[in-house]
Order: sequence, then structure tokens, then C-alpha cells
Amino acid sequence: MQIMRLGICLMALTGAFLVSSSVAVEKREIQEDFIDFQDYDFGDYDYYVPYTDFSEYSSFSEEGDLETPSTSGPGASKADAGTPAPEVKTEVKTVVKPVSKSKRSKKDKFANKVVEFAPSANITFGDDIDDEGKCEAEIEKYCEDVEEGEGNLADCMSDHIAQSESYDEDKPDISDDCREEVYQFKISRNANINRNIRLAKQCKDDAEKFCNVTWFFGYKQGQIISCLRDVKDQVKKKCKNQIFKVMMDAASDIRADPILYEACKDDVASLCKDVKNGGGRVQGCLRDKRMQISWPCEEQLYRQEIEDSDDIRLSVRLYGNCMADKRKFCKDIEPGNAAVKDCLEENREDLSAACKPEIDDMIERRVRDFRLDSKLRSACDSEIFNLCAYFGDLDDIDMYDSSVINCLQDYTPEIKNKKCLEQVNKYIKHAAEDIRFDVPLAEACYEDRQKYCSNVAPGSARVIRCLSSKRNSLSPLCRATLFDEEVRFSENIDFQFPMKAACTSEMNSFCKGIPHGNARVIRCLQNNKDAKGFGSPCKVEIQSYENEMSKDYRLNFRLNSACQKDVKALCPSVCQMSDAGIPDQVCGGKVLRCLTDKLEDITDEACKQEVNYFEKMEVSNFRNDIILAEACRDDVENYCATVEAGEGRVHKCLRDNRKKLSESCRKEEMLLEEKENDSVELSVGLLKACKSERQLFCKGVQPGSARVFRCMAENMNDPDFGNTCKSMIRSKLERRQSNWKLDPPLRKACRSDVAKYCASQDVQNAETGVVYQCMIDSYSSLNGGCQRELGRAVHMAFFIWRDSTENILTSRCDADIKNICLTKRPNMANTLGAVGECLGNVAARMSANPARLLLEDDVEEEEDEAAGGVGSTGRKRLSDLCYTLTEIAEPPNQKKSFDSSLSFALLKDQLDKIDSTTGIPMVRRDRAGNARGISLTGWMATLGMAALVVVIAYGSFLLYKRLKGETNGDYTMVVKSQPK
Repeated sequence: MQIMRLGICLMALTGAFLVSSSVAVEKREIQEDFIDFQDYDFGDYDYYVPYTDFSEYSSFSEEGDLETPSTSGPGASKADAGTPAPEVKTEVKTVVKPVSKSKRSKKDKFANKVVEFAPSANITFGDDIDDEGKCEAEIEKYCEDVEEGEGNLADCMSDHIAQSESYDEDKPDISDDCREEVYQFKISRNANINRNIRLAKQCKDDAEKFCNVTWFFGYKQGQIISCLRDVKDQVKKKCKNQIFKVMMDAASDIRADPILYEACKDDVASLCKDVKNGGGRVQGCLRDKRMQISWPCEEQLYRQEIEDSDDIRLSVRLYGNCMADKRKFCKDIEPGNAAVKDCLEENREDLSAACKPEIDDMIERRVRDFRLDSKLRSACDSEIFNLCAYFGDLDDIDMYDSSVINCLQDYTPEIKNKKCLEQVNKYIKHAAEDIRFDVPLAEACYEDRQKYCSNVAPGSARVIRCLSSKRNSLSPLCRATLFDEEVRFSENIDFQFPMKAACTSEMNSFCKGIPHGNARVIRCLQNNKDAKGFGSPCKVEIQSYENEMSKDYRLNFRLNSACQKDVKALCPSVCQMSDAGIPDQVCGGKVLRCLTDKLEDITDEACKQEVNYFEKMEVSNFRNDIILAEACRDDVENYCATVEAGEGRVHKCLRDNRKKLSESCRKEEMLLEEKENDSVELSVGLLKACKSERQLFCKGVQPGSARVFRCMAENMNDPDFGNTCKSMIRSKLERRQSNWKLDPPLRKACRSDVAKYCASQDVQNAETGVVYQCMIDSYSSLNGGCQRELGRAVHMAFFIWRDSTENILTSRCDADIKNICLTKRPNMANTLGAVGECLGNVAARMSANPARLLLEDDVEEEEDEAAGGVGSTGRKRLSDLCYTLTEIAEPPNQKKSFDSSLSFALLKDQLDKIDSTTGIPMVRRDRAGNARGISLTGWMATLGMAALVVVIAYGSFLLYKRLKGETNGDYTMVVKSQPK
């Protein structure tokens, strides 16, 4: 039986211990979410301190310091001597012995005058609330173990009042009468330092040192405590801890700050009379109506806001509404130094509906006055004064200035301090996401926003995008400010909120490790947007970004940075400004068009690379060429509405419908086609079709000036050359014949000659080859470089000739080709170069074969028949126009052509001399005076025939002697044999 009784007793004791431990832990967990004073050592005794684990301390000293258990001395065992005390895990709710109401002793009234230069104060209930007053029930329920005196019961009830303000389901139930009694106690204490015994004791010396000015100015209610708040960073730690408690009281109830309440009581009565006291609600109401409150009230409200900015616990309304979010996102972050606020700010998009508006309101107040952000003030102290020339008082509302953050943003490239730059970029990021956090834009576009975007909710850059879509309708100031901000946002993926949100996965997959800034991540995403696995939402955002940056070169951060000097040098007056120096509108692609047109004149290599990259954007997506997109809007709608933009598909559709296009669209497509032909990199379809051929035949050829294209064209007859690539190159060569500007080397070599001889044809901008025909007719007047390029172009036109297409450049020879070359071989045109070779052979027999003289109009019909001709109806001769064209064409074998033409030139010079001396025509010429052949007539023909007979007779005689074995003289034959 004794054993059973002993077991029952042990079980009862164990159960009681577990229950008490569980209750203590539960109470502690609830309390620690509200007023977390664990950073503060309040340095006094016998008062309630929420969620600070004092279990490792044995007692408080006379001065208010916590004393740790002694490990050596009379009270310590020998085993404990010299060894640290083990860590005690027990949770303790208070630092005083548990007491009940019946055991609390009533303290007598007394007068306190610890601070001599403050009025004496009558102290009741030992400087606490009455435990038998209006909070009697609440004290018995929530503060049963707290002893009355020095604010212990009031502090305990304040904690539970704060907890009752939260959104927790299991929160204390505090009556309004009890709340008001606690508030009135705090108000009374904060009016006179001697009413707060603990504050007076801990701050007596500091008050004497910093705040003893009543002898000169006289005493004013709350003056000394307000002074101590102003110098809180200079006072002793114990005093500072007590000041923080006073600030907590004032942050919760405006009446606990006598100076603030005195300045704002009229505003409270008129603007916030229905707002319940406590919980920071009245201050929140006044801030919401800041534009309506009086100046003295705004000044004091700002002063409190500055004081409370460092610690989330002093932002009572924010703290209460964000408690659950603090537990979720910032549970391991200690209060102080605005750390918890910054943590919540970083998780802004994921905050609860109750917390997010509070954080947004905090950010909005910060962007309007940088001094409310202590971290920015600290990190950018040097930049604020040096870069932004700020000489104001950081704590004086008279110096309120919202331009400092804007100034820091403007000088971002010059900020070298990484911590400061991080803070400045944070504000640019906020501004790019929400117009409320962009003070200049919000103020400049206030009316425009109300007019065009009133139904658009702020956040996620929605309002900014709405304003951008109405750009042409915005007021000049709003339009200019919006543009300036868009230029700023173009620098970093972090400032492109919708893009960053849509491209998180792609950034990790394709751009991991690439630093943000200088648009590096944006460029990486652009480069990979067509890659396998690249998400559609991200691709849409990239395309939208490219469309916007195509509207003005300054929205293209990389190009704008690289091309500033070249823009000033090459395009100084392209984008006009208003008289006030504000752009009337974005440049509309004019500067970009200027740079692409003058690409060869750009001196900066980085600029040239960026312009080339922009050209790739243009040829890939028609929307990226803002001028073309505007010119072709109706044509795209009429002929290509179902074609998806990207990879040059819309451009191809427009060109397939070239003959139906409006004149403005046709000209824009022609201009873009000129750029495409400059570099194979700009030809999206050709790049894909000829990837392997380029690698095989033109690996070392640098792109530009159509070098790669020419290389592939010269090798397209190779057996290893793919049919797909061959077909595309052939089509592009045929397309070049329509307009001389589509041939880059020819365009460069013949620009001056075209301006001189063919200006009237060129101005037509036609696609019928009229400029080519003009150059052919003026061939003898062209410069040497232009003649060579024209010859090459004609030669390639013959090389790819086929009967099924419109051969613009070689149309003068179409009839000859059909009558001479295709008569016996109808399939000749299917072989590249065969037609050209055929014409070359005929032309050679007519003019360039030194073994045969072409007698004027004296070609025997029998020769034609022997050569496969068809008699007098189809003699093997080219027409004069075709013959001229074949002479211009560059032969495939340059050396052979040079040697042959040189021999003929020497003979021609000699015949010209005979011609001028005798007056007998020796050289046959065309209408332009060019030598076409040798002309032998009259006596010259007779002499020529006689000479020919003599040569033949003499040759026959020599041949006869050789056959008979006769020699011209005696000789001895010597035969040498190989040595054995």
C-alpha cells in the first residue's frame, strides 16, 4: 500500500509539473510575438518583462542589473566550484515570485522627486494601476502572478492589450474600461518624469546632463522625457531601455506623448474623432490625412515617425497587422535597426492582405522622405551630402525633401559604395513596380492617371504600363517623366517586374550566375528566347520589352550606353526637343534608323555591335522596327493577320505579297531588306537553312559586307552543297536583280556613279532593275570598282539563269539564250552556270578568240550549220545588246580573261594607229565607240587574203620537206645511251 501511495503521489507531481510547464511555454509563445524586448536590458527589479528568458539569472542587483548564479562561494557545492552553470531551459514568465491578489500589499502614497528640476509627483499604488480597479478581472485572468508596483501590472496589461489588437484567433478579451484605465496611467506617467519611478531612477544623471534647461526656458509638460528621446543614442544603456518603453507607450496611444497630443488634439477632434484610442490608430488616421492636418501637428507627427522608424515594435499598427507574416518570413530576425521591416519588405509580394497595405504605406512614406529609412541614411551618408549636396538637418521637418532618393537614383552609375548602391537599387525596383513609390512620376502623372488609368490597381507595374499605352495622349510633363523613368528601368532585370516574375525559371536555367545590372540578364534572355525549353510567358515579356526599346534608342540601355558619342556625331538633330528641353515624344525609332543607315561610319566598336544586335531584332520581329510597323500596319492586317510574329515570318509574308503592298510599306520592307543583305547574321531563314554549308565552306569568313553570302554563292555548285541552302541563295540572287541596293558591295562601289548618271532612275526606288539598266548603258563612264562589281553581278545573274523566273538583269539575253543555248539542250538551265558558259563561248567566238578574226557581216551559213545551227533563220550570233551584256559580265577565270583582253588590247592599239594614219577603218566599233572586232575591207582584205595564201603555201612547203626527210643543212646526229 505504501508503494502504491508513493506511485500515485509521483504521478500527481509529474502531471502537475507538465501542466504548469505547458502553460508557461504557451503563455510565453503568445507573449513573445507582441512586445519583444529581448534586445533591451531594462535593468530594474520586481517588474514584468515579457518573453525574455531570465531563468539563468538568480536575482536583480540593487542597481537593477541581473545577477547570474554564483558558481563559487558559500552557496555553491564543491562540484560546482569553478565550472560554468549549466544552461537552464525552464521558461519563466516573470522575474518575481508568484503572488495572488489576496497577498498583494497596498503601497502607501508618497511624493517622488528623483529628478530635482522636474515637478514633484504623487505616487499611488507604488506607481502602478489598482488591481481592484477597472482591470480587476483581467488582472486576475492574465496577470495573476504579477506583483503590484513600478508599473508591473500596467506593463502586463499593456502586453495583453497589444495581443488583443492582433488577428490571432486565441487573443485576450480586454474590456474598453480596462484599456482606458491603462492608457490613462501611461499618459499620466509620461507627462512628468517623476511619475515614472523607474525612468526617473535610471535616467536621473542623463536628464541632468542633457535636459536641464528648465531654469532658462521654464518647465513644460513632457519636456524632459521628450528631450531624453531626442538624445537616446547618447544616454546610458539602462536609461535607453526605459526610454524605449516610454516610446512604446507613445506609439500605441497618441495621448501618451504630451507634446504630440498637444500639437494634434484639434486635428484629432476634427479629423479622427471616431477613431478608437490605442493601437496606433489615431496616429495612423492623421498620417492618412496628412494633407489636411495643421503644420504643428505634422511636425510632431513626423518627429515621432523618425523616432519610431528603426524598430517595428514602435510601428504599432504595422506590427499588429503583420504579426503572422513576421512569424512566417522573419521569425529568426531580431527587432531593431529596421531589420524586421526590411525582411517584410523583401517578401512584400507574399504578405497577407492585412500586412501588405501597411508595408506599402511604410515604403510610400520612405520614398517621400529618405530620413525615415535609417538603413539608407547610414549606408549612403557620404553620397547624400557629396553627390546630392544635401545640407539640411536630418531630423528637421522644415528640411523635408523628396528629391534625395531621386538624386541618388540619378547618380547610380557614380555610386561606388556597394551597400549604398544596394539600397538605391531597392528603391528603383519599388518605383518600377508601383507608381506610388515613384514620387516624380506619381506627381507628374496624377491627373493623367485619374483620366486614363483610374480603374487600374497599383502594383506589378500595371499603372506604369497603362500610362505607357496612352503615351501619345499624356500631358507633356507626364510623358517626359514617364520616359525618364523607363530609361532608368531599362538597366536591370530587377527593374522589369513583369519580366522578372515571368522569367524566374528561365533565369535559373539559361542565365544562372550572370550578374544583374547593365542589362546583362535581359540580353541573356533575349539570346535564348528561341531555345528549347524557354517558357512562353517569358518569351512574351521579352518580345514586349524589345518592342518598347525599339521606340527610342534611350530605352535600349546597352545601345544607349555604347553609342552616346556616335549619336552626337552622326545623328545630332534627328530627335527634336521642345523649347523647354523636354522630348515632345519618344524618338519613334528615328535615331535607331539613323544609326543603322550609317553603320559603316560608326567609330565605336561596342556601338557597332549593339546596332547590329538591334538589326537582328528588326529582321526577326517586324514590331521591333517601329517605323516599318507603323507603315505596314494595314498591310499586316490585310495579308498577314494570322502569321505569328518572330523569326522573320511576318517579313516573309509581306514580301510574298510585295506587289499588293502599300507604297510606304513596300519602301520600308526594301530598306530592311538592304540591311539584311549586308550580313548573313541578319537573314534568319538563311542562317537556319545554310548552317552546315557556312561551317563547311565559309568557316573563317567574317560576316559583314555580304562576304559570307558571296562565299556560299561561289561554292553553291559543289556536290556537298545542300539543295535547301542552294535554293535559298539562288532566290536571294534573283531578288537582288530587282534593285541595285540589295547588293551591298555593288551599292558601296557604285553609289557615286549612280548619283551622277542614274539619279532619276534611283529616286523611283523601283524594283524593276532600272538602275542596273542605266549603269549597263553608262558602263564606259563608271569607275573601275563599279565596273568590276557590276560585271560580277551580271555574271552571277547568268550563272543562276532559269527560264521559269523573271530574269531582270539578263532580260536582254533571254531571246538569245533560248534560240542559241536551249535549242539543242532544253534542260541546260537546270545546271548552274551552264547558260553563262554557253553565252561566253558564243561571245568568245565573236570577239575574244585570237585564232579567228570576225569579219564584219561575213559569217558563213555553213559554219553555223556545221556547228549545229539551223541555217539562215538561226545563226549562232548574239544580238548587240546581249553581246554588250556578256562583255560586261565578269568571266569565271579572271587570269584567262586578263591575258586574252590584254592581247586584244595591244592589237587594237596598233590597228588604231594604222586607222588614224591611213584613214582606212581597221577596227569594228559599236554605237558607243567600243571596239567590237577587226574590220578588213577593200585592198586591206585583198592583202590580208594574199598574206594568208602565202603563209599557207609556205607552211605546206615546210611540211613537205619534213615528210621527205630533207633538212635545211648538214648536221651530225649524236645518240647518247644510259651507262650500264
